[in-house]
Amino acid sequence: MARTCKTVAAIDLGSQTFRLAIAGIRSDDIRILASELYNVRLAEGLSDTSLFSDHAIRNGIKTLRHFRRIMDRWNVTAFSICGTAAFRKASNASCFLDLAEKTGLPVNILSPEEEAALAAKGVRATLPPTDTQYLVADIGGGSSEFILADMDRILYKTSLPAGAVNLTEQFPFSDPPEENEIEKLESSIQQIVEPVCMALPGRPGKLIGVGGTATTLAALILKMETYDPFQIRGFRISCQKLDMLWHTLKSLTVDQRKKLPGLESRRADIIMAGFAIFKKTIEILRFKELTVSDGGLLLGLLIDIIEKEFFYHAQLPDTGSLYL
Repeated sequence: MARTCKTVAAIDLGSQTFRLAIAGIRSDDIRILASELYNVRLAEGLSDTSLFSDHAIRNGIKTLRHFRRIMDRWNVTAFSICGTAAFRKASNASCFLDLAEKTGLPVNILSPEEEAALAAKGVRATLPPTDTQYLVADIGGGSSEFILADMDRILYKTSLPAGAVNLTEQFPFSDPPEENEIEKLESSIQQIVEPVCMALPGRPGKLIGVGGTATTLAALILKMETYDPFQIRGFRISCQKLDMLWHTLKSLTVDQRKKLPGLESRRADIIMAGFAIFKKTIEILRFKELTVSDGGLLLGLLIDIIEKEFFYHAQLPDTGSLYL
């Protein structure tokens, strides 16, 4: 490996997954040195209790310690760690933050506006130049960010208190789901998403899906045994293929879904709720397809720290080769 001038890291502590990305920076190049993802499910039970469970905190801190060891091996000199919706909701978030501080990894809790801006920055780095407005739907575990943007500006952004984890807890399914249960979930999502879609100040030409739900849908369509970000970035899924996948998933039990290539076992129970948000957005705005991006918050956070710490102007094509 060519010697790098600097090594930086970004960590995204999501409601469902914790993700780490380490990048090496040279004067003419940026490359990913390490990338890790763990399904911590920090927000499990949060909708009912407004608390992180002891188990979730232990699991999360264990994962952070693992990330710390990886960062030490790569001699990371600067890093940024962000917490998202789950930290904004949990009344005992300070318990996790105190323990994280002791590991040497202090967490910055992002506001919904900061989260949306960083997600847009990450998505923008993965797109070819375009004059078309696009809608980014970043479906997380505890919230969803909707961002209308073009290549230069964010035109509109909002955060919705609905994600794959908390919706799954609010609308429990039989196994497999019954039709009336799915209808209740879809009706609730319609009430949340439709006002946002109607309030958009422009007409987006395409829908960009970001986050674990979006990349999982692409991996399912591709029947991907091993996750490959090179195939995921820019992958386009037609409405017809999405409809076929929806009907397949809703007919299966959780255990049956776990056996599908492309679906991580710990996403098998929450995939329907996340999928339903995309489904309703497509129906309301009459998109013909979903374009999947492997960018989003983590990549945006990584680019942000590069820009702030090293005054390195990270734009395409500099960051276009970064796959997470």
